[in-house]
Amino acid sequence: MVEKIFVNNSTATLQISIFIREDNDPISNIDSAFELLPGETKTIMYGDMENVFLNGIIFFTISSGDTYSKVQFITTLGSELDNLLNTNNVLTITEIENDYVLTGSNSSNLFLEAVNNAETIQEIQDAIENSGLGLNLTAYNELSQEQRDEVATSILNNRPLGGYPNVGSVQVELNTAINQLVNPMNIYVLQGKNGNGSLTNPFGTIEEGIAAVNVGGTVNILEGTYSITTQINVNKQGITIKGEPGTILLLQTDIIPLLVTADNIKIEGLTITSDIPYQKEFIQIAGANTRISGNTIFGPEQQLPMSNWVVNRAIVTEVNVQNLIIENNVFHSLRTGVYINPNVTGIINENVIYNTKGGLLVDRALIVIDGNSWGTPENEFDIVSLAGTTTGPPYEDLTVLSENNNNAIISDQRNL
Repeated sequence: MVEKIFVNNSTATLQISIFIREDNDPISNIDSAFELLPGETKTIMYGDMENVFLNGIIFFTISSGDTYSKVQFITTLGSELDNLLNTNNVLTITEIENDYVLTGSNSSNLFLEAVNNAETIQEIQDAIENSGLGLNLTAYNELSQEQRDEVATSILNNRPLGGYPNVGSVQVELNTAINQLVNPMNIYVLQGKNGNGSLTNPFGTIEEGIAAVNVGGTVNILEGTYSITTQINVNKQGITIKGEPGTILLLQTDIIPLLVTADNIKIEGLTITSDIPYQKEFIQIAGANTRISGNTIFGPEQQLPMSNWVVNRAIVTEVNVQNLIIENNVFHSLRTGVYINPNVTGIINENVIYNTKGGLLVDRALIVIDGNSWGTPENEFDIVSLAGTTTGPPYEDLTVLSENNNNAIISDQRNL
């Protein structure tokens, strides 16, 4: 976050809203509000790693029987107001002839001076790591020492001739430098690119991301539609496959698109579908301790009756998979939502499943089913216990199982 000092030189209590520029677009804003008492000086923290510049300010007060408001917004980068709000670390409001006038100044900032006076990489690192400067160092602290050296070099080499005008400008350069790094714990992918896996220069395929990410790291799939024509094998232990909002995997051939063979895998935030119905599952799980959460998986429209639908499924486990967690997903418009094969253990909870012939099919597995719900169009059956599945807990009694899953429609085929 960035800090700025606000000074109220008037005798009125001022209600102030500041607007933060989002993605360097003066039309797009995020706001924050606070109060300044008469004569009060207050340090305000605002913004985040990506959004550090002010883009507008509103004053409002009721004083001496009058209501007063003033609105000032930047519409062009580099304007007089832009310079006023963003090249000064002190903003002062003064009452002049029934008007409230905003002026700017810069107080001595020894921490910023240390950045501007640094001559070596070590001096830059010492300056930006000083908590008094007020930088958001969350991403920086995750870097290796070699990567920190690269970031410090960028901050030093790109320092303006007159020095960084404020802390916000240092934060922008820090963010830019970090985003250009290849961090093996956070690899980025964007459809159609041919980069090195950094946020600024991402890989073009998910397979490249999996190959490059370190064990325990995350492959971040950036917004876009990804055509899937070859199987993606998630075969590196402990990694997370994470879709950003707007990420769609579109299956366009008759294969299982995602095969999880390693242990301790997380798959989250993906939307997965296909161009036509294929007789395949979208995710097949073989590894232990797999967590599938926050995804939306659905098939293309098929004509009723459901008994004629192609047998496409959101998720199928292999046998003997242990400690599986499937939670907070949405599955719909498929022959089957989830098919659980024999000797699988884990939990399926808080998912929404609809428009399937069978929402959850349990085939001789021992898995807890809890808190799931069912949308419209309804499933033919919400939960199906296939022949050979155990009697007793966690599937008995059926009334409680139904109630614990929002009055699920249950098909018990164990005794047929």
